[in-house]
Formats: sequence, structure tokens, C-alpha cells
Amino acid sequence: MSALEDVDAALTRRVPPGVGVIVTSDHGMVDVPGHKQVVLESEHLVSVSSIGGEPRMLHVYLDPDVDAAEILSRWRRDLDGAADVGGRAETIASGLFGPTVTEAAASRIGDLLVVARGNGAVYDGTAADQRSRGMVGQHGGLTPEERQVPLLRFGAFAR
Repeated sequence: MSALEDVDAALTRRVPPGVGVIVTSDHGMVDVPGHKQVVLESEHLVSVSSIGGEPRMLHVYLDPDVDAAEILSRWRRDLDGAADVGGRAETIASGLFGPTVTEAAASRIGDLLVVARGNGAVYDGTAADQRSRGMVGQHGGLTPEERQVPLLRFGAFAR
């Protein structure tokens, strides 16, 4: 976190003549206020073997031999309005991962995909996941702000 603050502070300084600075990242961010944070209850973690992804787009991996349709239905009901929840096949068919998804790629997609709406986020409630709740900026969702790659130009590269 301090490295980001150092870069932010450096960007406020005047760039010497003849020097150009470009700052970019691999994705954009949205601010997630506390009242838009959903923390999953313990009953949501029953039959869940692991959760991956980001709080704005969770990949939920279920235990083998569970009723995935029942779990999908429950998550959809409980997260209605806060997130869109889809199954792996449905999400692939929607084109979210592009027109063609290889078997290798499909095997890494969660059994459930939870995509936060607006500027919300969904946290699994475990101690490890709570660290990221303190970070206002989050990414992983589908908003234009997250899908665009920021590019800042300073000095000789400024327009």
C-alpha cells in the first residue's frame, strides 16, 4: 500500500523539461463503500470447497456430488440485487469469457460465478478474505471503469 502512495505522491511533482512519464496498469478500479459490501453467511460456505477470483467476481467451487442447481438457486435468491449469479455452463454460453472457451479454461471457471452489481462487492467472510475489505478500490467486475486500462501521460508525453 505504501508503494502506491509513493507513486501517487511522485505524480504530483513537476516533471523536468524533456522528460516524459507514462503510468498505466492492467485494469481499472471502482470504489466499494462499506454499505455496498456483502459478506456471505456461513450457510453459503456449506458444500463450497473453495472460492477464487476477486470480491467483484467470485469463482465458487463446489464439493463433488452436491446439488449444484439447489446451491445456484439459493445464491441467486440471497444475492438478488447485489450480484448476478450463474453456473459455469450458463456463464460460458453467455459469451463472458469470449466466443470460444477451451476445456482447459472451462475447468478453471468456478461452478458458480458471482458478479457484483454496480459498485458492490461480495466477500466470503473468512479471516483471509477480510483483509481486502479494508481496501476501498476493488476490481474484477464488468463496469467500464474496471475494463478500461488507465493511461496517464506527464511531461513530454502529456497531450
